[in-house]
Amino acid sequence: MANVRLPVSGIEVCVELPTGADDLLLLEGGAPDVALALSLLRRLVHRADGASIDWSALAITDVDVLLLRLRQRVLGDVVRAEVWCPAPDCSARADIAFSIDGYIDHHRPHPPARLLPADEQGWFRFDGGDIQFRVPLAVDQLAIALEARPEQALVIRCVRPPTLPARARRRVEAAMEAIAPSLCSELRGACPECGAIVTCTFDPLQYTLRELRDQAAFVYDDVCAIAGHTHWSEAEILALPTARRLRYAEWSAREREMA
Repeated sequence: MANVRLPVSGIEVCVELPTGADDLLLLEGGAPDVALALSLLRRLVHRADGASIDWSALAITDVDVLLLRLRQRVLGDVVRAEVWCPAPDCSARADIAFSIDGYIDHHRPHPPARLLPADEQGWFRFDGGDIQFRVPLAVDQLAIALEARPEQALVIRCVRPPTLPARARRRVEAAMEAIAPSLCSELRGACPECGAIVTCTFDPLQYTLRELRDQAAFVYDDVCAIAGHTHWSEAEILALPTARRLRYAEWSAREREMA
């Protein structure tokens, strides 16, 4: 297990490596969205002090950080996004690579000055002002998932009053971003062939869940291969850490080839 301190809530958690059962969840749990992310994290993340985690009350920033830390443990620290050069007559492939450690550090919170706690826990107000707000939480993302205008629905949940002059709204948005920075951002790089600027949008939640799902894709084959040689039950095989299951599957394949 690896310990992680969440940047917004400040709680320290332990992140475990996935097993075959977690791989099945990734493959059979539906779309790579907040609901799937929380289902996976509930299984693999625990508070270091043994207390329970209120997953619905976690800021989305903390959820994204946990997914990136899980990805870091399973697949390593370096993320590579493959893009294609937009320049005319080029279209070469380019890789935009970055370190998870560096990415999380770059997006660490910087709470603004003159910000005070409001009467309700988790809410803030500016010194001398009546506007109140809180950062978006996992429960908010679940609630607005099917809304026709999700951004407006999020404002209604997180800002009081929800209708503000443009200047006041920009100030609130800047404060929310400083308290709980979004880890969704545009990545920039250079084409290796022509030097043109290449960009792509990085969404940690969708990228990580899809990457972990790709990693889990062979769990069915692994179970069949291992069971055929060891006669272990499906539950016993799925309880293995993924890395260990892969070793057993490789051994089973070699044994089958030698038979």
